[in-house]
Amino acid sequence: MARANSLKERQIEYWRGAIEDGRKYMKTRHKTWRRLLKTYELDFDVPGLDEDKIVKISRMYPLARQIIASVSFNYPHVFFKVEEPGRDFAAEILERVANATLEQMDAKREVQQVIFDALFCSVGWLKFGYNPPGDEDIVAPYTINDAQENDFPYVHRVSPFNIYVDPLTPPHKLSGARYIIEKMIVPLEFVKEDERFKNRRQIKAMSDEDQADSFIYDMQDADHSDEYNAVQHAKQGQMVCLYEIHDRLHKKRITFAEGLDEPIEEVDHPFLAMKPITETDPFTGQEMMTGEFEPAGGYLMDGGFPYHAMRFDQTERSFYGEPPMAYVEDTQSLIVESVSRRADLLKRFQRVVLASKREREANQDIGDTLENGRDGEIIWVEDPNTSMREMNFGNPPPDQLGLESDAQSYEEQSLNVSQMAMGGGPRVTATQASLSASFAQVNREWMQLRVADAYRAIVRNSLRMMADERYLPDNFLVNVAQDTEDPVFEAVTADLLRIRYKIEIQAGSMQPLTEQLERQDALQLFNMTINLPEINRIEAIKGLLASFRVQDPDKYLGNAEDGDAVKAAQLENVAYLINGGDPGVTPFEDHQLHIQYHQQIQQLPQFQQLLPQQQQQVMGVVQNHIQQHQQMLNQMAQGQAPQAAGGGGSNAGVAEGNIMSLVRSQAQEVSQAIQNAPGQG
Repeated sequence: MARANSLKERQIEYWRGAIEDGRKYMKTRHKTWRRLLKTYELDFDVPGLDEDKIVKISRMYPLARQIIASVSFNYPHVFFKVEEPGRDFAAEILERVANATLEQMDAKREVQQVIFDALFCSVGWLKFGYNPPGDEDIVAPYTINDAQENDFPYVHRVSPFNIYVDPLTPPHKLSGARYIIEKMIVPLEFVKEDERFKNRRQIKAMSDEDQADSFIYDMQDADHSDEYNAVQHAKQGQMVCLYEIHDRLHKKRITFAEGLDEPIEEVDHPFLAMKPITETDPFTGQEMMTGEFEPAGGYLMDGGFPYHAMRFDQTERSFYGEPPMAYVEDTQSLIVESVSRRADLLKRFQRVVLASKREREANQDIGDTLENGRDGEIIWVEDPNTSMREMNFGNPPPDQLGLESDAQSYEEQSLNVSQMAMGGGPRVTATQASLSASFAQVNREWMQLRVADAYRAIVRNSLRMMADERYLPDNFLVNVAQDTEDPVFEAVTADLLRIRYKIEIQAGSMQPLTEQLERQDALQLFNMTINLPEINRIEAIKGLLASFRVQDPDKYLGNAEDGDAVKAAQLENVAYLINGGDPGVTPFEDHQLHIQYHQQIQQLPQFQQLLPQQQQQVMGVVQNHIQQHQQMLNQMAQGQAPQAAGGGGSNAGVAEGNIMSLVRSQAQEVSQAIQNAPGQG
């Protein structure tokens, strides 16, 4: 017993040490992140200048907006490929489940905030979990989770300042970490009512000093004193600090509360892969679940952690690389300082003219004349070269403007992701512009893949979670009918999700916010391929319309997709009408389309090769045939049941049958009719 207690004490000491090591390990990084965020919030410091004299030009703001707009997805959509034979339609069902899950979890909003975090704090964090049913049974941090859907998976962003990763984590793989610690600032009243925690009545609220240390931003400055005091008052006596430890090696979740030595929770990790224990029903002989589970090996979450880390940078020695915005911090500071000093020079030193005394003796009004002189006015002096000169204290050094220009150029090269934002003067060659645009596109697509990885992780972890009987929503409905059939909604079952699949996400398919780039690419592709014989013209047009977000391309295409109707009208022209025969009209033809193609019969080579008298006879037959189509349209418009109109000439009576069935069944006769047409021999 003493040995067991000693072991427990060593474990407590280890985890308390790990928490303290995490604070030390992240202290310098947190300082850098706070500095970058302060710069983003226009908090600048220029030596020798008061704050009111600093020109606050933000270069980080437009750059961050440009990156987020270029790599985030406005309409995230995922695609599946099922790897089991005979279950192809299951891929479509999984797509519906996954995309409905993304929408229900409001994943897009969380991902966009994580992109911002990754730009300024090296890593952006997403956390996955399951919100139990009911309003009473929710998990820490309570208030965040309370905004999520009950009895459903959730994903939410976690502040980078609140995550402590194992310092020995490999730089390229989060799953190599031994543990992850999440710091939570949660309402004390919820903690004391949470039955999962032991000794919860002993937990005390955070002190003012501890609360101040928990802030993400440094709010101790004079400018933020009011805001700081307001937040302090709002949190006073109501918050507690928890440390939730995810021990991957020992498959445990351990929670410590600030102020207590022993953990208030130590359980098997809730997202271990488990399988239900069943037993045979003695009456029916069927296998029934007992409500208990046993380990199935591994975790439900990728890498063993319910977290996903989004990173745009990599390093050799640490999991945390440099924040992307750190690469433009110096150029940002240089530009602000340079512009501020130029503005200070212009305001501090006015233009002054030095004049010789002999000029004043010769002309007492010379001062007023110079001060009030009109444009183009001539002032007579004895010697313009020596009588007076201007004192230009306010002119900045010539190299200062060049330094600012160079700084902006270097800044654009650091994180440029959009060729639309490419700058360049008249000396920029076409080759240079092309290379710069190519670099921007490659950089944007590489960063966009990191965002696609985040959506892939959300979908995969959510589906694996719901495939477990412990986390299967009771009322999650999805349409399981084919697209051509009426919707049939059924509850999602675990069996539906227990198949082998591959999630495929193409960045272009998700419609990024910078849709203009996609439209330019679509237009270029359309223009290059539309005249190729191998290209399906209708599908090419559909793709172009889709790039412009046309909701219903069929309305634009009209009857262009009705291939059978087009073919029937063309065959009527060549096989019957040009030969003086009327095929007749049946009620179920596409009358508008037939009229359109019959009116174009004069453009056919077979018609143009006829003699003038023959052309008149053919046109008479065509006009009669068009009138039959028009009569059908009128009957349909009046609500009458249309009757088949008989034809005349050598092909009378054709209207008794369907023209398409006739053409298809008598292909040889049609071919002979075409060959025997006047001018074909």
